[in-house]
Amino acid sequence: MDACFEILLSTRQTLDYLEAHQETFTWGGVEYPQGEKYYVWGKYIKLVEREIPAHIIKRLPPVYGNLQWVNFSLQGKGLDLLESEVNGEQIDWEGKSFDDFIKFILTEQPQWVVVFEWHCDRIDSLYEQNVSECIGQIKNNLNWENNREGFIVLSVPENDVGSCAIARELPEHNRFVTSLPTETPLSIPSQ
Repeated sequence: MDACFEILLSTRQTLDYLEAHQETFTWGGVEYPQGEKYYVWGKYIKLVEREIPAHIIKRLPPVYGNLQWVNFSLQGKGLDLLESEVNGEQIDWEGKSFDDFIKFILTEQPQWVVVFEWHCDRIDSLYEQNVSECIGQIKNNLNWENNREGFIVLSVPENDVGSCAIARELPEHNRFVTSLPTETPLSIPSQ
């Protein structure tokens, strides 16, 4: 699949439950870290901590852009396998499904952001959703019968768990506008 998937978390609290790894090399009997630290969920999902790409920061609402985020790029076969599953193939997740991963990592966070960049360079819409709606948005986007889009999902405020925003298609890639149930527009500064 030609897509990039990022998860921005407001805290590191759930990382203790993931398997942490970092390759090392030994020199003179001493082990030294080599390469990036990464976390694993089951056999197919790998999260690599990295800097938030500048183009993503620019697309976040100002209040989100000012927070100290921990950013993880999703690597491994997880997204490809989820796409296959959504389109009818039976996948043996060996007890660590993609759905469970998303539920686990996002429900423990006070705020989070999920970024699905179609072709790793296209973000068309912005949504404000709860965890279940976010999972539905990801799966809907992976269905081969649907038009695919790049999108950003912002977590719903804790006191507004049932609400969700409806995003409109964007005529330009440098601006997001979404309609909230309260009809309050949410916009993101241009690049």
